[in-house]
Amino acid sequence: MPARLRRSLALRLLAVAAVWLAAALGASGWLLSTLFERHVNNTYVRQLDHQLAGLAAALDWSADGKLVLTRTPADPRYELPYSGTYWQARAPGALLRSRSLWDTEMPVTVERRLAGAQADVRPGPGNQSLLVVSRQLVLPSADTPVEISVALDRTELRAARRSFNRTLAWSLTALGLGLMLAVAAQVKFGLAPLARLRRALGTMQARREARLGGNWPTEVEPLVAEINALLARNTQALERSRRQAADLAHAVKTPLAVLANEAAALPGAPAHAVAAQVEAMRRQVDRHLARARAAGAAAARGQRIDAGAPVRELTRALARLHAERALALTVEGAGHFAGDRQDLVEILGNLLDNACQWARTRVRVTLQEADGELEILVEDDGPGMPPEAQALATARFGRLDEAAAGSGLGLAIVTEIAAMYDGSLALASSPLGGLAARLRLPAGLP
Repeated sequence: MPARLRRSLALRLLAVAAVWLAAALGASGWLLSTLFERHVNNTYVRQLDHQLAGLAAALDWSADGKLVLTRTPADPRYELPYSGTYWQARAPGALLRSRSLWDTEMPVTVERRLAGAQADVRPGPGNQSLLVVSRQLVLPSADTPVEISVALDRTELRAARRSFNRTLAWSLTALGLGLMLAVAAQVKFGLAPLARLRRALGTMQARREARLGGNWPTEVEPLVAEINALLARNTQALERSRRQAADLAHAVKTPLAVLANEAAALPGAPAHAVAAQVEAMRRQVDRHLARARAAGAAAARGQRIDAGAPVRELTRALARLHAERALALTVEGAGHFAGDRQDLVEILGNLLDNACQWARTRVRVTLQEADGELEILVEDDGPGMPPEAQALATARFGRLDEAAAGSGLGLAIVTEIAAMYDGSLALASSPLGGLAARLRLPAGLP
């Protein structure tokens, strides 16, 4: 069985229906053809019986004991040689036959007997196939039995059957195509809830909803219930993982703080070395804690927030933080974010803090929402970043020389958090002269 046929319910149903219809219509065609042939044969046998009865009424014995025909049969074909219509009367010492037999006699070889009729098929003159009805009768004028046979060429019968079979084949083919179209419509109608379920799942994902709603057929309701149960279990599992990661991170932070204090009491170079290692461990803990929290938040559904509000809050806070430099932070446009607000704050906090660290006089943030996607462009007029550094900054576990204080995540973590939302971060050169960070995140459906 082809792989595509095994995977497709519709194709499997159509294939089964096609096989069943082909078998049913084939058997019906054979049965109808057989019944038609039997009906035609019986019709012609009855006609031959009538002709035989008329011929028997016209036969008689003469005074000198000869078998004679008292009147000529009405059918003119009996007078035409090899016309396909024949009769013959045979008795001991007597033989009468139609002129159409010419110089031959009624054949005695029987090819087959017709079921349900006192008739048989015999080879005739000129390769004809004859339908023959024979009766042995005793005429009223004598006790001598006379065998009377009448025959008819089966050419007309076979032509009628071929015509019927041809018409029957076209009719059954048209019926089969019509039934297949009906089955296809039935399959499409019957499987429509599955297509609706697929669209509903896509809409649920786009809206980041927590469960699948709607009215469903009885056969689909158990599947919908299982999907909702699976979503609930996944949400609970992610929430437990987030709590465990947070507990682990907080449990590690206290010993790290103690180590940092102990390192500060050490003299000279050892103190700096230990402090550097402790700081590296702290950054790793903060990094993985943020990733664990963001992974759980990215899986949380049913949230759609206004992205402009946290962006403006961050720009106001950073403007105050860099008040001595008189940076101009502007926000243009609007949009929505389908996710956790704190994740957006952490991502934008890192990007904006990085832009403010390197900007000379200006930082510009542009928000744009289209086709269910939110695009946030953060630009500065600083010195910018070489292309090779841009690739390193967005790479997994990448490091930048310009990493500064802020959220402590780094641009690689921003990339990972955005990827958890099926988003992306791309760096390029800005028309302002510095770096342009283009962040794409899901906006969800209204």
